[in-house]
Amino acid sequence: MRRSLFRLQGGRRLTRLSLFSVAAALAAAWLAGVGLAGAPTERSHENFTDTFADELCGIPGTSTVKGVENFSIRGTTFTEHFEVTQVFTATASGKSVVIRVAQRASGPLDPIYVNDNGDGTVTFTFLNTFIGLPEQLRILNGPVLLRDAGVVTIASTFIYTIATDSYAFVSRSVSGQHGPHPDLASDFEAFCNVLIPALT
Repeated sequence: MRRSLFRLQGGRRLTRLSLFSVAAALAAAWLAGVGLAGAPTERSHENFTDTFADELCGIPGTSTVKGVENFSIRGTTFTEHFEVTQVFTATASGKSVVIRVAQRASGPLDPIYVNDNGDGTVTFTFLNTFIGLPEQLRILNGPVLLRDAGVVTIASTFIYTIATDSYAFVSRSVSGQHGPHPDLASDFEAFCNVLIPALT
């Protein structure tokens, strides 16, 4: 059974992983033997709500997350539509920000590249296209601070270590980019650059 993309994140920042969550989830599924070529049509729908202790950009606080996810597999490709709203409140200042994601992700279910490195590791790459709103950050009941929107295709490369049954993100390449993507362009530094002043 496929795990929810957002549950894979263990309370980490949702939007940082929104551009990579699909690849990470598929990596986990692939390594578990789920994401195999020729998979039958599969559909799932999930509504979720959660509140948990969190930390964004080194600021401790609490997050409340609400969202919906629709996921489907047809043959060797997947499509996922998801909308998530996260309200993060800083413990020290009591100030809150809202992070919103509303996008469609799609791509091949299996990696587009797999290589046995001969040293107990395997390198593999997933290709995902994202359309919509990968990230919007705004002050609660206030102005928008940061917005990534439009279309982007990302090739994400991971290394799987057989002995520890674990994988690690290695690199990414971006193509087909349309629309503003300031956080992606800054290697995700723009998020903390605007978030920290807003919460302190």
